[in-house]
Amino acid sequence: MSVRPGKVATGYLRPYLLLLLACLAANLGSLAPGFIFDDHKIVEQNDLIRDLSRLPDIFARGYWSSGERSVPNLYRPLTILSLAANRALFGDRAFGFRLVNLLLHVLVTFLVFALGRRLQAASAWTSRVADPALLAALLFAVHPAHTEVLGMVVGRAELLAAAGSLGCVLAFLLGREREARPGAGGPWALYALAVACFIFGFLAKENAVVAPLLAVMADRALERRAFPRRFALAAGTALLAVFGLRFAAIGSLRSLEFVSDVDNPIAHAAFLPARLTALKVIAGYARLLVFPRRFSVDYSFDAIPVVRGPDPGALLGGALVLGCALAAWIGWRRGGTVAFALAWIGVALAPVANLFFPIGTIMAERLLYLPSVGLCLAAALLFDRAWGRIPGVGVARGAAAVLLLALAGQSVARLREWRDDYTIFKAAVAAAPRSARALFSYGAACEKRGEDEEAIGAYVRAVEVFPAFSDAHYNLGGVYARRRSWDRAVGHYREAVRQQPGNVQFLVNLASALNGQGRPSEAVRLLQSALDLDPRSDRAYSVLGASRLAMGDAGAAAQAYGEALRIDPANPDYYRNLGLAQAQAGDPRAAAGSFRQGLALRPDDPDLAIGLATALLDSADAAGALEALRRVVAAHPDHPVSRFHLARALERAGDLTESAAQYREAIRLAPGVPIPERALGLLLYRMGDREGARAALERAGNLDPEGKVMDAESRRLLETLRRGSRR
Repeated sequence: MSVRPGKVATGYLRPYLLLLLACLAANLGSLAPGFIFDDHKIVEQNDLIRDLSRLPDIFARGYWSSGERSVPNLYRPLTILSLAANRALFGDRAFGFRLVNLLLHVLVTFLVFALGRRLQAASAWTSRVADPALLAALLFAVHPAHTEVLGMVVGRAELLAAAGSLGCVLAFLLGREREARPGAGGPWALYALAVACFIFGFLAKENAVVAPLLAVMADRALERRAFPRRFALAAGTALLAVFGLRFAAIGSLRSLEFVSDVDNPIAHAAFLPARLTALKVIAGYARLLVFPRRFSVDYSFDAIPVVRGPDPGALLGGALVLGCALAAWIGWRRGGTVAFALAWIGVALAPVANLFFPIGTIMAERLLYLPSVGLCLAAALLFDRAWGRIPGVGVARGAAAVLLLALAGQSVARLREWRDDYTIFKAAVAAAPRSARALFSYGAACEKRGEDEEAIGAYVRAVEVFPAFSDAHYNLGGVYARRRSWDRAVGHYREAVRQQPGNVQFLVNLASALNGQGRPSEAVRLLQSALDLDPRSDRAYSVLGASRLAMGDAGAAAQAYGEALRIDPANPDYYRNLGLAQAQAGDPRAAAGSFRQGLALRPDDPDLAIGLATALLDSADAAGALEALRRVVAAHPDHPVSRFHLARALERAGDLTESAAQYREAIRLAPGVPIPERALGLLLYRMGDREGARAALERAGNLDPEGKVMDAESRRLLETLRRGSRR
């Protein structure tokens, strides 16, 4: 009986369609969010992905660059190149990047299926219940441990490294099969492809360095005893070449020259505590793979405390390592397939496990993406063989379906927490309440939402967990400065500077808070230190201008603001500040010029327009002031300060009736402010409306109990009007 080609094609495609549907069903939610966490600096702010014309820079610089800043200790040019191509094809929106990531996950899932089929075909791996290769790939497609890779766009590095590693293994196995069949043709094109896939994976992320070893292990597991010397030589040469490229680009062979204590305390612990802690982390990884619940985007200090003595987690991790090694050794002697799957887990985890050398993080779920391939292969085979000994194939298949549905449901639920920075770090704080970095990032997300009280609470908890967390002190200082709680702001900024005395940004913001506290001379000394460290810090010059202005030296303030503009001539705020300093120095014409230049950069800025109008008024150009203020009021009709200054200009121009109307509109828009009430009272007195003047000045006095607005002249006039009303 002949078989129609359509049926053959359908049968061949059916497992791939099933895997595609599984990937989409479990992970479609990964398409919805915008950029999250590390995406901001590596994708949104990364100058290297702006356009493909920067290809030479991509291969000559670190992982990401912003302006002149480049991360020197990570080198992943193919990941960055893929992001640049992504942006060129789909634009800046996160959806395009996320769609490519989901498609890459589908591709990796197909490669897992292909590897399972290759192992199955070459080792007479017969199914007793279901298709183990398909079950392994389905487990991989829906496993919740992969949600972090899909939750952030920067998971691209893990996806590409896994694709390169699996491609290397598969191409090498195909080459070995061709080599073993007489007349099948030379295998070297496939070996070259395997080496190319290895280079691709390694230049996407460093953990793909194990790909050639995984390939040789797979070959050995399939009963091929001759060691592939030429492939090993080619892979070793390729590794030396990419290390050379890396060294030429960033001047280092290591992934990280310095690892902060807050991100990975293992890097700063003594040898034995560090190894014990790494074993405890391995136990945590095992939990996430086998019982995937309570996920966190961050496990930094002190979510996993350094092990200082006997610890159940470290003992369990050690037992798991020894048990897997023993099982792999025994299994290798009996057949090799399960042994290979178990060995895959250990080899793929080794570069990121902190056992042999510290990496940039103590623990991260994304690091399980490549090791989980081995787990899925081993689990599928063991499940098939275990259920094959029990009557009832339908029950076994039903159990597999329930397991897959449960895992997919977990993935769907977890991806709902990847909506934005706020939701993912709120979930992280719930899962790891003593993670200093999670608390810090949650506080930053709360700040962006305007939830300052919640942000303060998160930052305070972060510094309680890790008192030397300078960034948390700095952000706390920023929240308090915004709320004008200057004493607290200065205290936290001082602590941040104490921990990082060479941080110019910290010094400048401490100086700014000291200005708010009324201590400009102390601020000047700090700013001079900041400028010694970085003579091109425009913000240091800007805050120095504010300090000089507060000290009454308007000329020196104007000079400082001029230096800020020399460094950053496109900053309209610096033109505004320079204009204010020039006005106070008695040069309204120069001030008007500065305000005009600022308005050319930001035409609708009411503060710049008001500054220009004030300078024109002081230059006796009432008509020019009126024109500028009418434009800003037309653009911002609900801006009370604009209304107030328009009223002043009208008063100067002699249009007293319209001036009074504008003062009243300013009062309506800002009813608790005494300044327009006082001005209205003085104007009404000029207009002969003594009763109206008295009422306006009475309101101004009630709003100004400390007499900061109601000066001696205004109080004398009010008292005169009161006496007149009593007669």
